[in-house]
Parts: sequence; C-alpha cells; structure tokens
Amino acid sequence: MHQDARGHAVTLSNPAALDAYERALHALQTYRGDPTAPLDEAIALDPGFAAAYATKALVLITFFERRFMRLALATLEQGRDALAGATAREQALAAAARRIAEGAWRDGVRTLEGILVEQPRDIVALQVAHLLDFAHGDALNLRNRVSRVLPAWSASVPGYAYVLGMHAFGYEECNQYPDAERAGRRAVELSGNDAWAVHAVSHVMEMQGRVAEGLDWYRQTRDVWASEDNGFAFHNHWHTALFHMDRGDHAAALAIFDERFGGGSEMALMRVDATALLWRLRLEGVDVSARFAAVASEWERALDDGEGGFYAFNDFHAAMALAAAGRSEALARLREALARAQAQPDGNAEMTRSVGLDACEAAIAYCDGRFEAAAERLMAVRDGANRFGGSHAQRDVLTLTLIDAAMRAGMPQLAHHYANERLVHKPESAWGRRLAERIDGWQARRAA
Repeated sequence: MHQDARGHAVTLSNPAALDAYERALHALQTYRGDPTAPLDEAIALDPGFAAAYATKALVLITFFERRFMRLALATLEQGRDALAGATAREQALAAAARRIAEGAWRDGVRTLEGILVEQPRDIVALQVAHLLDFAHGDALNLRNRVSRVLPAWSASVPGYAYVLGMHAFGYEECNQYPDAERAGRRAVELSGNDAWAVHAVSHVMEMQGRVAEGLDWYRQTRDVWASEDNGFAFHNHWHTALFHMDRGDHAAALAIFDERFGGGSEMALMRVDATALLWRLRLEGVDVSARFAAVASEWERALDDGEGGFYAFNDFHAAMALAAAGRSEALARLREALARAQAQPDGNAEMTRSVGLDACEAAIAYCDGRFEAAAERLMAVRDGANRFGGSHAQRDVLTLTLIDAAMRAGMPQLAHHYANERLVHKPESAWGRRLAERIDGWQARRAA
C-alpha cells in the first residue's frame, strides 16, 4: 500500500495521483492557490483515491458557507465506492466531513480528534480541526489540539513549520503572547511561506498595541503573505488596515479597502472583513455609506442563496452591513433566518441563541439611533462572544461599538468603563486614547 509524505497509508492504485495530493496539502498549508484543483487532478488520475475525496470535502467545509457544505456532501457521494474500501483513517476523515457538512459540527471535530489520537501527524485532520476551532471561538483547543500532537512532529516531518504556525495562533488566542510570537516567527523562518504564522504574529502585535512594529512586520514579510495567488492575503491586508486605523490614518485604511475589497467578493470570509473594516471606519466618523451599500448588496445576494442563519458570525456581519445601508427588507429576511437557525438541531443554533441574535439586534439598534438598546445588547453578550467564533481582534468590533453606543446614549461612565480596558491592555495604542478623549469631549458638549 502507498503512503503519503507523513507515513499514512492511502488507498490508491496510481502513484502519480499522490503527487497531486501532496500539492493540494501544500496549497492548503500555505493558502497559495486553490487546493481543490490538485485534488480534482488526483481524483481524475485515480478515481479510487479515497483520501482525495475525503480531503476535498474537508477543504470545502473550511470555507464555512452552506453552499460549500452541499458541495462537500456531493464530493463524498462521488467518492462513495472508493471510500467503501478505504483505510480506517480515510473513512474517519470522510465521516468527519459528513458530520460537519450535515450540521453536527462538534461531532465532526470530535471525529477529527479521534484520528489525531491514533495518527498525530495527520495534517489534514489537524488543520481542518484548527480552522473549525477558530470558527467556533474555541481558544483552548486552538492551542491544546496542536499541543497534544506536537511531540510527534519535528523539523524532519513535512509540514512541521505549519504546525508551529497553528500553535502560534492558538497561543495568541489564549493570551500567551511571547509564546505565540516566538512560535510564529520560527514558523515563518522555517517555511518561508506561512501566511497563517505571519497572521498569528500580527495578532500578538495588535493585542499588545504594538502598531508601528505590526506595520513593519507586514512590510518585512510581504513576500510571504501578499502574493496574488494567496487566498489569505485579504485578511492580512485587513490587519494592516487596522494598524493604520490605530494611528488615525483612515485614508490608508480606506485605500486598502478600495484596493482589496472594493471589487466585491462571492466569499463570505472576505465580506466579513470588508464589513468589519467599514464598520470601524463608520464608528470613527468616516463617511463610508457608498461602500457599505455595495457590501450590503453582496450580503443580500447571499441571503437570496439561502446563506442566512447558517453561521452566526457571518450573520452578525450581514446585519451590520444591511443596517448601515438601511436595507430594512433584507434585515427582515435575516431576522427570519435567525429565528429558524435557533430552532435547528445543528452547531449554529446555540451560537445564534447565545450571541448571534443579540449581536445582530445591537447592530440594527445602533444604526436606528437606539444607542442605549444597542449598548445593553452588547453588554449582555460581549464577554462570552467567543462562543460565536472569530478572534480577539475580530470580536473587538463589539467593544468598539459598545463604547460608541454608550457615549451616544449619554452614558459616559459606561463608555469610559470599557475604554479603560483598552487603555490598560494596549497602553501604547493611540486608538484607546482617542476613544477616551472623544467620550470626554462628547460629555463636555452635552453639559455646555
């Protein structure tokens, strides 16, 4: 029986398909190119290549949209005969993909963890589980899932650098910033092309308010993350824009939006970043209404395609864009989707109930000028918002909105209460000082 580069038995008859498979894994690890294309090539070379079907289904799942879950199930159906005679590991990968695509997200992740117990070098199981931990806001397992397998890896095993990059991000989301930065820098040094590790280090600098260093880091590593074929470049550009915003350079942030997001995207991952950047600019008093109208239209199209109510984190960003653009009819449809989501027996239901619904209603209330209601909704969910996914940096939009809503509601003590948190955690950050000064100025004008 043939083996992959990490020593796992794979079910295939044409060894040429294995090369295409490894190219797909490299694309997945580096975010360069489309990993599904070489997997399709592998399947064409060997229709009996069981791992290729399972891996393709798992890759599709990581885009975290309903339409890709349907494609994942179709891929598993296409490979049904091959998977029937596959190894236990390949069948388990397929089973995990099926459970996740059918909505049992946590069951699917547990299946992936079971694979890692037996095969700690299974890079597919590890990376997909890592991305699902991120989607669920499971900071503990972003770190510990990698920790549990790390002793089985070494620099001699293909993919080791990317495992370090994942570990770096897990450390960061667990607030272990020195460990995260050390692991991330080492991953970039070893691989030369780990955009995820670059991103992990940038998160450290974002959370510590090391803005100038963050911009320098992105300049120094540009060749690693900014190539045209890098599917993760948009998110690193988004982080770059946040660093510019911290400095008060809104023009630079707008330029990044126009260049990287202004052309629109069919992918929810990019719409989330586009929306989050525009919302922050709006909070800072920048007129982004025309840009929001375009992004809101993209979210409306996704609603038309049935994506609403699939993933609470996406729904929240849809609500922000639609509310900012005044799309009342679309917001009514989104609310209907949220109501359906809460009643579904899937992984999104609890995320919607515990965080998503209140976060969406807070964004709508804010745009309606009901600032006290927005602040109250955000206070109710902010501290547990990891339960609906994203990173510390992404969920910071909840705090920024809470501060601004409290200020506009005439609740300066509440606004200062949350702004103080930022001043303590990021003493070098200009953004926190601007917020405090803005609250004081607003309070003085009201008192005059």
